[in-house]
Amino acid sequence: MLTIINSFFIDLCILFTLFTISFLPFRNRPRLTPHSPLKARVLLGVQSAFIATILLGNALHLEGVLIDLRAIPITLAVLFGGWVSGGVAAVLFLIGRFFMITNGEYVGFYLAIATMVALVLPASLLRLKLDNTRSTLLVFTTIGAIVFGAAIYYTLPLDLFYPILLVYIVMSYVGACAAYRLLQELRRHFENVQHQQQLARTDALTGIANRRLLNEAMANLTVEAEEYALILVDIDHFKRVNDTYGHDVGDDVLRELGMLLVAESREDHLVGRFGGEEFLIIMPNAQKDEVSRLAESIREKVSTFPFETSAGTLHITVSLGACHSNDIEVDSVLKHADEALYHAKESGRNRFILAS
Repeated sequence: MLTIINSFFIDLCILFTLFTISFLPFRNRPRLTPHSPLKARVLLGVQSAFIATILLGNALHLEGVLIDLRAIPITLAVLFGGWVSGGVAAVLFLIGRFFMITNGEYVGFYLAIATMVALVLPASLLRLKLDNTRSTLLVFTTIGAIVFGAAIYYTLPLDLFYPILLVYIVMSYVGACAAYRLLQELRRHFENVQHQQQLARTDALTGIANRRLLNEAMANLTVEAEEYALILVDIDHFKRVNDTYGHDVGDDVLRELGMLLVAESREDHLVGRFGGEEFLIIMPNAQKDEVSRLAESIREKVSTFPFETSAGTLHITVSLGACHSNDIEVDSVLKHADEALYHAKESGRNRFILAS
């Protein structure tokens, strides 16, 4: 009995280790479902087959059959990826099982085929009706236990059948539930990391890019774009808005201006809050005439736009300064855009100047 328990316990250790490692390629991808892209579901099937095949190396060799916890990765493949993942996992596992036949013992291989079909087929059909929940996994595990029990009943003497079946059932339920919890916790952890990374790159007030993300994007401009442009946008007399109506109203104006700039810009532009009431628009692969068209469009739109705030509707204007790359370093482009913005403010505000 101790030998049986030890073998299954090692299986569990292998499972948890390989599940953790194999999860890493999926950590930055959306949650896998039976409706995920085919490539992702096939990859899940391949990984599950690999884990199940590794378990064969620690399997109990009894009466020409190999006994292990292969059903856990196979059922989890069906649970997350549906019949595609389960089918791929089963087929690849059986190929691996075929190459482990020794001394002409084909009984175990035939049983492996029967158990894979009896496990994957009903589980895949049930997955069409059931959600990805722990209860569904328990149903799949029960199917696996029944299939396993039926398979070894005819191959093992009763003095081995009962202890192995008992340990297998206990280890299957414990292993399946623990593996499911492990994968769920890993998913939550990496989603939380992604969320924190997003917060670190997003302006808390406006919800658009912050200065850190803008600086990263500018650092990559010379690598990703042959030509580009930067537009600085500054709210005219913003201090007057804060002094007259309060900072809460000023925040309302900043939020609405941020959304307006995003709406006016193209999808490949990056709009962010550069600091205070100043915004920056990064335009990769932009020509000079595009810069002028966008900046003038923004200036005119803002001057007539009704900014809805807690103090009522306000009207503001902005000044803009821009610079096209013209084969100069990004620091110089930003400096020239800032100088152009300064001249726009000094020459009367509600103006756009393109640095020459």
